[in-house]
This record gives sequence, C-alpha cells and structure tokens, in this order.
Amino acid sequence: MISATRYSTAAEIRRQTALAKEITKLQSSVSSKQRFTVASEDPIAAGRVAEIRQAQADQIVWSGNADTGAVISGAVDVKLTSVANMLDRAKDLVLAGRNDTASVQDRAVIASELRGLAADIQTYSQQNDPTGRPLFPTGQPLLIPVSETLSLPATASRAAVFSTTTAAGVQTMSDILNDAADALEEPDPTLRAAAINAGITAIGQGADHIGAVRADQGVRGQRFDDAKAGLQNDSDSLAEERIGLQQTDLTYAISEAQAKQLSLQAAQALFAQTNKSSLFDRLG
Repeated sequence: MISATRYSTAAEIRRQTALAKEITKLQSSVSSKQRFTVASEDPIAAGRVAEIRQAQADQIVWSGNADTGAVISGAVDVKLTSVANMLDRAKDLVLAGRNDTASVQDRAVIASELRGLAADIQTYSQQNDPTGRPLFPTGQPLLIPVSETLSLPATASRAAVFSTTTAAGVQTMSDILNDAADALEEPDPTLRAAAINAGITAIGQGADHIGAVRADQGVRGQRFDDAKAGLQNDSDSLAEERIGLQQTDLTYAISEAQAKQLSLQAAQALFAQTNKSSLFDRLG
C-alpha cells in the first residue's frame, strides 16, 4: 500500500511537471510569436521551413539576375532606338544629296555626316553592358538564369543586330552608310545616281532589320519583366507559407495555455488536499 502510494505520488508529480512545461512552452510561443524554436518541437514544419528558406535564398539570386537582365535589355533597347534614328537621319541625308540642286560641296558635307553616323553605330555595337560584358556579344549571348529551369538572353549577338542582307550581300549598318557616303562622292552623274538609289534601298533594308530586332528585343525585355513578376508572386506565397508554419496562432495558444493552467491548478489543489492526510490515516 505504501509502495503504491509512493508510486502514485511520483507519477502525479511527473504529470504536473510535464503540464507546467507545456504551459511554459505555450507562453513562450505567445511572447515570441514563434510556434517552435528547435526542429524537434515540430520536425515536419521545421523541415518545410528549411526548404522554404533555401527556396527564398535561391529566389534572391534569381531576382537579382532578372533585374540585371532587365537592365541589360533596357540598355540594348536604348541603343537600338538610337540606331533606328540614325538610319532615319541617314535616309533623309541621302535623299537630300540625290537632289539635282545639291552641289559637290553639299554632297561632301552630307557624306561626312553619313560617315560620322557610321562611326557612331560602330561604336554602339562595341559598347559594354552594366556588368562589363559586351552589350552585343560577338558569340552567343549569355543566358541569364531566372529560375531553376529557365535561363534567358538579354540581347542578341552583334552580327544578328548590326548586319543584314542587301543587294551587295551581307553588310553591317556602318558599311551601308559608308557605301552611301561613297555614292554621294561619285563624280560620274550616272554612276552616282545608281549608287545613291542603291544606298537608299540598302538604308531602308537596314532600317527594317533594326525594326525587327527592336521587336525581338521588346519580347526579351518582357520575358524578364514576366520572370520578375513570377518570382515576386512566388516569394509572397513562400513568405506567407513560412509565416503560417512558424508564427504562433495566438488565439489557440492563449486559450490552450489558459486551459492547461486551469488543469494544473486543479491538479495541484487536489494533490495538496489528498496529501494532507497522514500515513496513519491512509493505513487506517
């Protein structure tokens, strides 16, 4: 009988101690607003939080890449806009030089400006992007990863942008303008007229080509914008899920702590009352 009483007392003390620990844990959860502080308290949730944390770290890298791609794409679009404007200016110049009222000196001035435009376009084709790489690479454009499975180019190659096919064969934009300048300076009127007409046609083909390149570039820029939007949506979803896994449900935790506190107080009161009787009272 004594052994049974001792066992019952020890078991009740252990039960109340465990209940007190549960209350302390709930109170800590309320104050910290964190459901668990170590993985062993909720292994499944902790494992998922670890996965989310890694995914969020990856997304930071991919978002940075998408931002870089968008910046490069924007820089390319600016240059292409300038090239398109130069070609429009070049066409106007050649048309002016074709006019019968244009003197030799007038055509020489126009030819000089055309060569200046050709040099500017050549300079544009060799510029670097914000990362220090060629804005228009001579080889395949760099693929920029924006997710685990998707990598995008921010630009096209130099040849794809600045070269097109004319009656003279494959020519760069600079070559087209330099040829037009040479045509204006041709002394023979018949040859000059034919060369100028060919130059106007070639400039028009170059302008059409740049127009198509700009449209393609717009698609590239949009893909980076879409990637950024998708990453932001995924980031918001992961953050919401992580909060749901980690953050304490205050309503539940407070009510649970209060309920356990009442149970503990009742158990303590009953335990104290039960243990008022003496050993002789129990034996009797």
